[in-house]
Amino acid sequence: MAVKSKLSSEWIYKFYKGLEEYGIENHGLLIMKDGETVFEEYAYPYSGDIPHTLFSVTKSIVSTAAGFAIDEGLFSLDSKILPFFPEYKHCESDEWENLTVRSILTMQSNKEFSFLQDMTGNYAEMFMKAPFRKNKGFLYSNNDAHMVAALIQKLSGMSLVDYLTPRLFEPLGINPPQWETNSIGECIGGTGAYMMLRDLAKISQCYADGGRYNGTQVIPEWWTKEATKKQVDLPGRENEDGYGYLFWLQNGVFSMNGMFGQQISYFPQYNAVVAIFNCVVNDDKNNWLMKNVLTKAFEEESDDEWDKKLVGYLKTRGEKPVACQELPDIPTDRTFYMTPVSDALAKLMFPASLIPRSVTSSFAKRPKSNLNKVSFGLSESVFSVRWYEENDEVIINCGLDGNPRISECSIKGYKYLIWAYAFMKDGKLNAVVKPINTLSTQRMVFEFSDDNVKIQVKSSPSFPEFIKGNAEQSSFFKKSGKLKPIIAKGLDSVLSTSEMPMKFKEN
Repeated sequence: MAVKSKLSSEWIYKFYKGLEEYGIENHGLLIMKDGETVFEEYAYPYSGDIPHTLFSVTKSIVSTAAGFAIDEGLFSLDSKILPFFPEYKHCESDEWENLTVRSILTMQSNKEFSFLQDMTGNYAEMFMKAPFRKNKGFLYSNNDAHMVAALIQKLSGMSLVDYLTPRLFEPLGINPPQWETNSIGECIGGTGAYMMLRDLAKISQCYADGGRYNGTQVIPEWWTKEATKKQVDLPGRENEDGYGYLFWLQNGVFSMNGMFGQQISYFPQYNAVVAIFNCVVNDDKNNWLMKNVLTKAFEEESDDEWDKKLVGYLKTRGEKPVACQELPDIPTDRTFYMTPVSDALAKLMFPASLIPRSVTSSFAKRPKSNLNKVSFGLSESVFSVRWYEENDEVIINCGLDGNPRISECSIKGYKYLIWAYAFMKDGKLNAVVKPINTLSTQRMVFEFSDDNVKIQVKSSPSFPEFIKGNAEQSSFFKKSGKLKPIIAKGLDSVLSTSEMPMKFKEN
């Protein structure tokens, strides 16, 4: 799109180039100024019309639900958590007396939590049983955020999507989102919603406008002020204003932040919303570029030369599919089964899947076993892979003619759009597979022989890098002392199995 006069193309261009320099894959960028969208651009094959995984941006949507619930009298900020969940066994402690709604909205439950825990079960039950920490204070936790969601769903008798639809989504003209659920059907509170960038920008602007949209009060005004105001300090975080009610605060800016570079920030000094979908394991550089480069676009005027330079650059972005120059020799109409050795190795971390659960979802309702059999199809223009993930049939159609194909599939009730193409390289068939309502890319290499096939999958974001980074931040690793090198080496060995070729053999 053309840049409107309220922005400088020079600094938008420099922002994109900075992302490129740091190896940050950008999927979408939207900027609102004075309530008007002045820039919106997506890298192919992503688009503004396809919902995108949010990760912890979900928490700020949960905060909004809490504002409605408190305003309607379902509970108060000072309501104690323990009496609301008598059905679960809980750890014995006097600290329950101080654990309130306010505590979980500010990540101060003081409950033990690990990002590596198995999240496929009942979050509320895990939370109630978890012991209290010795080190008190702020600790960022999916479980705290989920308890807010669980409380609203329990007291309202509705899923979080159903609860928010008449209160938030419909008034703002937002389609109800896909939202991952746990084993008892609750929408996950810490992560798991899928929404469009322009919808999130609209919510952020609504907060900035005191909860009003098109002259109508949507979000309670008092909540828009309290949720985006510092409620707790962040120890050891220099230059940080603090944390609100599931919102991040820095130098007057409030943000909805999600893992791998999902960020929607409101800059009051410019009356502007900047909304970004990215794909990067460590998003520190993204944050720096947004605050120190992109914001300069509000401070300077553009000119024709920079406008043309930016437009030219935008045309170069995105995945560039290639055509397959020769048809591969593959076995069609035959079924291959994963060998026992590959099955054991693939299970060491998470079961092998089309969708890398570790980097695209909350781990909720995921298959507990590997895809166990594959078959293939081939025409002059399409290479097809068919497999099963437990009871779900998954078919990927990969364009061979330079035109990617889009397939639809459903895994454990979650719907995905699969964009894919394939080509030959060094005698092997390569496929680039993007579930485009997530942020991941799967790069697959197929090696065929008489009675077997090897499939190697590498994911972006890097699965080993993601897991290792989280493990090194865990309390267990930090407390391991002299054992750290041994533990790190063992972890590297286990993680290396996630990118080893999986072998399938015809029975």
